[in-house]
Amino acid sequence: MRSVAIIGANLAGGRAAETLRQAGFDGRVTLIGQEPWRPYERPPLSKEFLWNPAEVPDNFFLQDENWYSDNRIDLLLSTRAEAIDLTAGGVRLAGGRMVAADKILLATGGHARKLNLAGADCANVHYLRTRDDASRMALDLRPGARVVIVGMGVIGAEVAASAIKLGCEVTAVEPMAAPMERALGKRFGQWLGEEHRKRGVKTHFNRGVTGFKFAGGRVSAVEIDDGNLIACDAVVVGVGIIPATSLAVDAGLTVNNGIVVDRRCQTSNPAVFAAGDVAEQDGFFGGHFRQETYQNAADQAQAAALAMLGHEVDYCKPMWYWSDQFDLNIQFCGQIPVQAEVVLRGDIESNAFVAFFLSGDTIDGVLTVNRAVDMGIGKRLVERRVNASADRLGDADVSLRELLKQSA
Repeated sequence: MRSVAIIGANLAGGRAAETLRQAGFDGRVTLIGQEPWRPYERPPLSKEFLWNPAEVPDNFFLQDENWYSDNRIDLLLSTRAEAIDLTAGGVRLAGGRMVAADKILLATGGHARKLNLAGADCANVHYLRTRDDASRMALDLRPGARVVIVGMGVIGAEVAASAIKLGCEVTAVEPMAAPMERALGKRFGQWLGEEHRKRGVKTHFNRGVTGFKFAGGRVSAVEIDDGNLIACDAVVVGVGIIPATSLAVDAGLTVNNGIVVDRRCQTSNPAVFAAGDVAEQDGFFGGHFRQETYQNAADQAQAAALAMLGHEVDYCKPMWYWSDQFDLNIQFCGQIPVQAEVVLRGDIESNAFVAFFLSGDTIDGVLTVNRAVDMGIGKRLVERRVNASADRLGDADVSLRELLKQSA
């Protein structure tokens, strides 16, 4: 193999490029990105970047400016990949230029899903996916601004917390009964909703948005499905992403709810790999799904790079994510079974606890709040499918590390 083209100059694309060089690949690496910025970290966009947009957070970029030239990475920014040309063996860029490549990695991520409502593209309706999105949003999150958050998944909940920190009046509208309910389950979603209310977020759960009112070309109020009108200066929408699969579809690759890959991160064409938010992969607990998490994007991209180089790769990990909201560090690994037995270690009222989700005696999921050290062990308990009784898990005198040792 003499050349690799990576489409997506983001976390996944950047980590893949780094891994290729770290693994000793000496051929040509081309990293293609539509944004004008070299690969950067997305988690600060909903937090530090909004708090102080004039100051780029430390370690915001994956690598310093000279790293790419020093490591002979051809970094093509503000550049759109128009097609994968499998016959010619490369990527055709907008404008007609062809980038030759023996192997191609699709790290195209996704696009923020927009509301299907008139006015959803107004200047004060914000969707958070890129650094430029965050810069525009920050201009509207000023003290006293009335901000309506539509959708209280991870992004919506984090922006709600940031807006409160910035002195905004925040109202959240969420069609489910609690924030992050799909990720945390009903009980802990309700706990998180109460934490938001305590800190000043006005909440409308089990409610949807039916329309906007306008004044001066901007959204001035949000109408919800119980007839209420919520006056606002800005709207932030966090209702998920649409995976960017068009290049794969046009190239004839197998696509479902994402670009379908095997455990080598290989698509239906042996010359093309995919990683990150766009990849539909084997689920750790069975089935196939996409993982929209930071850690998966980084880890799967590294696995894909090694697979392209011919290394033995068998990538299949449980989901792990974290979210920082107010003074809460929330981490989760695994899944919540439909009929899960929930075992709590610590006091939920203290906002420092661990919750285990059991399927029979097997630990399928671990949630930690302000107990990051416990997640370091909790992840391994899930990965090893450790069996443990509810009594032992709930007993704070029983070391989690001891449970892990016993499983070995």
